Amino acid sequence: MGDRIPAKDLVPVESLATLDTARPSELVVGIPVLNHARSIAQVMESMAMGLAKHFPSRKAMLLVVDAGSQDGTREVIRSWKEKSPDAPLIQDVYLTGPALRGRATLAILLLVRHLEAQACALVDANLTSAAPAWVYQLLQPVLQGEADYISPVYTRLMSEGTLTTNLAAPLTRALYGKRIREVMGGCAGFSAKLASQVVEIDTRANDLDAYGMEMGLTTEALVSGGKVVETHLGRKMVIASPGEPDMATMLARVTGSLFGLMERYRAFWEPIDGSSPLPQTDMPASFSSEAAEIHVERMVRAFRLGLKDLLPVWEQIMPEETLAHLYPLGLLPVDEFRFPPLLWARVVFDFAVAFHEWRLPREHLLRALTPLYLGRVAAFLAEAQDATPSQFSDLLDHIGQAFEEEKGSLRARWR
Repeated sequence: MGDRIPAKDLVPVESLATLDTARPSELVVGIPVLNHARSIAQVMESMAMGLAKHFPSRKAMLLVVDAGSQDGTREVIRSWKEKSPDAPLIQDVYLTGPALRGRATLAILLLVRHLEAQACALVDANLTSAAPAWVYQLLQPVLQGEADYISPVYTRLMSEGTLTTNLAAPLTRALYGKRIREVMGGCAGFSAKLASQVVEIDTRANDLDAYGMEMGLTTEALVSGGKVVETHLGRKMVIASPGEPDMATMLARVTGSLFGLMERYRAFWEPIDGSSPLPQTDMPASFSSEAAEIHVERMVRAFRLGLKDLLPVWEQIMPEETLAHLYPLGLLPVDEFRFPPLLWARVVFDFAVAFHEWRLPREHLLRALTPLYLGRVAAFLAEAQDATPSQFSDLLDHIGQAFEEEKGSLRARWR
């Protein structure tokens, strides 16, 4: 567990001095940046337009914090500022130290408190679908006291976001009792009070990757007792930045952060049973039946390979009862392959317990989940490909219910 990081130790002194001249700022739109030269100008343009249109009389700031880009992002930001003299107040801050996007997110949270802001919207620099209207949707409910945290909901293809739909969202639902759809949605709106609560939490290494701080903010919102509201933002479109991790690395980082949060918030989640939906703003259908290329056969092959090569590792993580249900899956032909949600929830909780008990080096343990995740996604996509949006929503609900059902076993083993 790390130490708290005050703003003066994370943000350069000269940047703090410049920001001091803008205190207090009622509203902040924060954009954490790391190697986003291809998308940052577009996101800044949309957010600046949103502030100008929806909050013209408010003292507002567009705050861009770069965690150490090496792809020309800094030059793009400077050029955009020079070409946009009529934009709302823009401050760009450049951090020294390890190039971790979570450090930029943490700096924004610290600076929200430093600037004495009432509300903040956090928007990833690669979210090219970010629209000016998002500024209003993410900030206005907070300003009106209707929400402490605004979580996004997107219209997605059924094959998109499987790490969220099959792991992050159902796990979070079962643990914290709220049916939140996005745990790492790339943007959020929140109160200054919530930002202060997050920065008071000791920072760990996993918190500072691309996903840890965002998931930590979402989870703190759920456990803080504040009002969490979901709002629909349309399609989510992103541009990958250089150095984006491969699927196995992303899975390990996301799962490691989720398990780390389980350790931090055990006293909160342990007594919770069941779940309830979150309040929502106007919510159109959030799934599209548009066809997408699906490589189920490749995923099933990866599962079979894992069953062959990783079995000695899995035997140290999962009990024989779980393994006995996995063995027959390796014999199924692709068109009959199934990986039921209840078995998947059991696998995830087995890994969580093994992670908590340090049975193996944690990075090694988390990567061993990859073939199992691919098997689960293969089964999920095969089941979802002919579903209507309504049927797909029911399918997601069944996954969440499975995690809730398995939580009793997790509780009994978590020591």
